[in-house]
Amino acid sequence: MSEAVNPSEPLPSPLRRGLGAQMRTLREKRGVSRQELGGRTNFSSSAIGAFERGDRAMDPGMVERVDELLAGDGLLKAVLPYLEEEGRYAPQFRDFAPIEKKAVSLWVYDTYIVNGLLQTPAYARQVFRDHWPPVDAAEIERRLDDRIGRQVLLHRDPAPVLCFVLEESFLRRRVGGEAVWREQLQHLLECGRLPHVSIQLVPLECEELVGSVGPMTIAETPERRMLGYVEGQGQSWVISSREVVSEMIQRHANIRAVALSPRASAERIEQLLGER
Repeated sequence: MSEAVNPSEPLPSPLRRGLGAQMRTLREKRGVSRQELGGRTNFSSSAIGAFERGDRAMDPGMVERVDELLAGDGLLKAVLPYLEEEGRYAPQFRDFAPIEKKAVSLWVYDTYIVNGLLQTPAYARQVFRDHWPPVDAAEIERRLDDRIGRQVLLHRDPAPVLCFVLEESFLRRRVGGEAVWREQLQHLLECGRLPHVSIQLVPLECEELVGSVGPMTIAETPERRMLGYVEGQGQSWVISSREVVSEMIQRHANIRAVALSPRASAERIEQLLGER
């Protein structure tokens, strides 16, 4: 599923469509029309239809009210914890968030921005501030909390294997200014010292045109299944096709082959920190 970043009404997720279908089934079973239900909840019949299709999100109060009006006995309210979890992340990331959280290994290639798992709070805040179209201050802080919250993966027990390959070119860009940039590079060095974390740079002097397909993430699930994830321009895809994921694994291996070793990459980052 592909969804836009920060839409006024996000495209319906399977969870929202399922909740809407349950609501419609209950309403029809109780013999209540959309117009009647709308009158009891101060919504138009067309709005009730949008809720039932999943085109429009219901807040917790609305879910609880409809559950009571339709005598759902908690059927609709049972979904609330899952809606809350879904709402924590930007729409384009929500499908991959639970996969990342449980992954036993991640293989990442980034081309234009430091991966969210490795970002400092100051760097991440700058990323959200520079987002276009702009988002308000409250939304920036909410997204920041969610992004930093994801980083518990770095210290999870049992520890996952985390391999990050980054293009050196974007690390040279002083995002947020000198202080923010230097703090971010120092943080990369610290993360790279964790025994289960590998950080490698594709150096500027690399002459092979690797990574031309773009950034990607490959996740290994606890069941030892490999899944792919790609994202760009507010769109995202979780990829389950074994053939496509196999191609992603091969491309990632090819990129790692031309990247600097983790030790040489750390030395290159230290070199960047020493430049003025």
